[in-house]
This record gives sequence, structure tokens and C-alpha cells, in this order.
Amino acid sequence: RAAWWRKPAVRTGLAAGVALLAATAVLQAALLERDALAAQLPATAPLLQALCRLAGCQVQSPRRIDAITVDSSALGRLEGPGLYRLQLVLRNRADIALLAPALELSLTDGQGKLTVRRVLRLAELGLAQTTLPAGQAVTLQAVLSAGEQRIDGYTVELFYP
Repeated sequence: RAAWWRKPAVRTGLAAGVALLAATAVLQAALLERDALAAQLPATAPLLQALCRLAGCQVQSPRRIDAITVDSSALGRLEGPGLYRLQLVLRNRADIALLAPALELSLTDGQGKLTVRRVLRLAELGLAQTTLPAGQAVTLQAVLSAGEQRIDGYTVELFYP
């Protein structure tokens, strides 16, 4: 039996199998990390997009919520019944452009009870592009209507849907 494994045809078959498995593992890793790979090595983007057409996926900007911070935020009352202006400054601390996250805004009354919770896309806050530029801050704002409810506090959470 040991002589059978030493035959050149068997050795060639084993080597081809190992090479095929290694190539498959590299392709799988490239598809799993396609967003980061395309951002770090832009020359790979066309190849990754071609692979994604076959695999049914998309190449997007990377998602790294830990690299996006809210530098400042303010919610101020405007003239008019229940109108408020939300202003935010978001900073991308990464060295690559990141996909713009969504924002969960929770408004509370004087006793801290939740009165309104809303998910806002950054496009609703005036961000024209779908990415946050590398190492830069963007200022966003929106006018919100709370109806007859009095708003005394708020919280802002960033997340990727």
C-alpha cells in the first residue's frame, strides 16, 4: 500500500488537489473580506466585482462602526409647534473611506421616558455620498417634528443596518 502513494500519478493528483483546495480557500477569503480588500488594494476591485457577480454579492465600502465617532451633537428647539433641529458632527477616524452608518435617534421627555425613537439614514441628514471620507469630519443636520410632545433629552446611536 505504501508503494501506491509513491507513484508519480498519485503524487501529482494529490498535489493538484492541494493546489485546488488552497486556491478555493484564497477565493473564499477574498470574497469574505472583499470590502476591506477593495479599499486597501483598489486594483483588486474589478476582480472582486467579477467574483461577486458570480457569487451574488456586492463590493461596498468597509463597515467599521468603531472607527466612526460622534464628535458633537445638539438638539435645539425651533420656532413653531414641536419643531427641533438636530445637528451632528461625525468623524471617520479610519485611514480609508467607510460606509455611512444609520443613526438611531431616541427622544425623551422630562422624566426620561422614551417618547419617540426613529432610525435616520445619513442621506436624510444631508449626506450626499454613501461613504464617510477617510480621516475627515462631516456636519449633518435635520429639522424634526415631534408634534405636541415635549422633548427634553435625546440619545444618538450609530449602527449598520
